[in-house]
Amino acid sequence: MHDLRFYHTLRDLTVADVAALTGGDVRGDVDQELITIAPADKATAGVLSFLASGKVDVPEQDDLYGACITTEKLAESLPPTLTLILVKNPQKSFVQSVNAFLRQRTVMNAGTGLGPASVADDANLHPTVIVSDGVEIGEGTEIGPHSVVGPGVRIGRKCKIGANVVIEATLIGNDVTVKSNTVLGGSGFGLFPDDQGLSAIPHFGRVVIQDRVGIGSNVCIDRGAFDDTVIGEGSKLDNLVHIGHNVHMGRNSLMAAFGGVSGSVEIGDWVQMGGRVGLSDHVTIGDHAKLAANSAVLRSVPAGEIWGGAPAQPIKQFWREVAWVSLNAKKKNKKD
Repeated sequence: MHDLRFYHTLRDLTVADVAALTGGDVRGDVDQELITIAPADKATAGVLSFLASGKVDVPEQDDLYGACITTEKLAESLPPTLTLILVKNPQKSFVQSVNAFLRQRTVMNAGTGLGPASVADDANLHPTVIVSDGVEIGEGTEIGPHSVVGPGVRIGRKCKIGANVVIEATLIGNDVTVKSNTVLGGSGFGLFPDDQGLSAIPHFGRVVIQDRVGIGSNVCIDRGAFDDTVIGEGSKLDNLVHIGHNVHMGRNSLMAAFGGVSGSVEIGDWVQMGGRVGLSDHVTIGDHAKLAANSAVLRSVPAGEIWGGAPAQPIKQFWREVAWVSLNAKKKNKKD
């Protein structure tokens, strides 16, 4: 369910309303009320979801409820407990529907129901800091000039936030450092093609920064589309790092400068990633794995292994290939 601290409801919505907005055909309960959104495989009563490709794996003895926007072709792959809204372009129809009843709270429009901000007496905020409705800032926290703290954001104790930092849809633990010019909780890079070109998929998740995390300057951490983007306890991000939506980074992991993590990546505990490492979407990096600088990771890396190269592979295999190429290049030069 969307977090009411960061998002608010614009209107009541039923399955019949969604069908009217999208021109879809309904199979199921047209009067069902919809109150939030979730992925199709986590749908419960009152949830609106969509399925544009693939299939939904339903856990044993679990039924899915709510309403799912999908195509006629994919309808047979979904459980009969779901109410279906059949359309030609599920992503476009989902965006139309969600934008009709949910909206992000922003500094310019925080909505209602949050109440005033709560700032600890010994917190030290520069006079130019913007603090929105519903914000909570803990004891001993410092925030530098011209930073913006969006509606509902929680910042724990003894945090150090630099200048020109933007924080929205984010929960921050204790003893966290965020250096200047960083953006936490912006929308992710989720796009889909339609008749107008490329359109953005709305993001209604959060960013969760756990205790003792260190975040460098000019870092961007995107909020999740449905779920949370999480940076685990004690992990460190260097300057100029990008973390995509729905990424889960474990405890005490680190990423050096210019690193990039695509959406829905799972990074374990004590992972080390060198400079300019890039991770493709939906891969998993096991605990204690190490990725050499400039690695392009296109598939999952098992726990404890060291990988490098582009595309990345086990480091011994990578160096054997480098040596082979070097040796054969020398042989060719001698012949020439």
